[in-house]
Amino acid sequence: MSKYYIENNRYCTKVYIGADSNGKPKYKKLKAKTEKELDNRVREFRKALFQGYDTIKGSATLESWIESFLENLYQDVLCENCTNTEYNMTKARLNYFLEYKGGLLAKTSLNKILSTDIQPAINQLYSKNPVTGKKTAKRTIQRYLRALKNVFEFARKMRAYNYVNPCDDVTIPKKAIEKKRKSINKYTIKLILTTKHRAQLAAIIFLLAGLRRGELTALTWDDIDIENKTINVDKSFDFKEYEVKDPKTDAGTRTVTISEYLCQILKAAKEESKSEYVIEKARGGRMTESAWKRLFEYYMIALKEADEKNKEENECSSDDVFEEFTPHILRHTYCSMLQWAGVDIKTAQELMGHNDYEVTANVYTHGDNDSKVAAASLQNEYLNNFLKAEK
Repeated sequence: MSKYYIENNRYCTKVYIGADSNGKPKYKKLKAKTEKELDNRVREFRKALFQGYDTIKGSATLESWIESFLENLYQDVLCENCTNTEYNMTKARLNYFLEYKGGLLAKTSLNKILSTDIQPAINQLYSKNPVTGKKTAKRTIQRYLRALKNVFEFARKMRAYNYVNPCDDVTIPKKAIEKKRKSINKYTIKLILTTKHRAQLAAIIFLLAGLRRGELTALTWDDIDIENKTINVDKSFDFKEYEVKDPKTDAGTRTVTISEYLCQILKAAKEESKSEYVIEKARGGRMTESAWKRLFEYYMIALKEADEKNKEENECSSDDVFEEFTPHILRHTYCSMLQWAGVDIKTAQELMGHNDYEVTANVYTHGDNDSKVAAASLQNEYLNNFLKAEK
């Protein structure tokens, strides 16, 4: 190893990295607190050069790498069909790390950030969520950390980072609450199934088939096989680009086996429909983001009125409380209903179109086609018994 020199109480050296367009030699200055530490840095630096890593880009700040990551994410380079909501949520999570301690991490070179630099930011996030001001749930912390981890992996993909991802060694506080995904109660399910409204068909499909809002927006009657009791999900509407695309993951492309109960509702709706779309705007045409918002706003009003009328005319228990919901909460409830009906977790994952089984639950066994048919049968049996009990 060449002899080092001391500068500002640090051991320093320069490593040759090539020449510029004029043939002038270019060097990278390295420094460390001890000779041994500098030996290791020089060794790692030369190894990275040999493997083709761009060590100059690796020294760029976290802020510049996040900016580059978000630009590639927005242009759908890093993933297919990144929705506007997903992009904005990822940007907000990364912005937290940029603003932490007045930009302490933001101005630090990517290759100098350690897990010990990130851990305090995670501890602070746990203590106070930047949006709610309350303690942050475990699942939310995991999403913040995953967003930052993806930035380091992006730099690795660009061959500018060749270290262990520091996010891997960050620990989420043990006391972080692990919230379960919200599902509506059985009383609210009953109101959906028994209250006539223009939004009822959409709500029942979300509830009994687990489709995403974009998937239902793109769904046509040709995608529904009444005879075989299946819904073919192979496309989704992108509200950001205003066009139909493939589902955002491979798992999103799926065949959902449906109950006889839902099948009869769809059969009746198809006979009355004059549109190619299963769900359409009030004046015809494909649903938009604003159309969905208005539809469910009016739907909540109608269900509240039905709730009040029901309690005036019938004797209700203290558990009979109407819970407001969104299309996505109905999708969560579909997953819960599969569990209530005794469907195994792996089959539920496939029916939900989850790419990661952890989103559903721990994996058990691979759900084959017979399991999916059994799932629809169990759900149908549960619904029939449920409705009979409520009469």
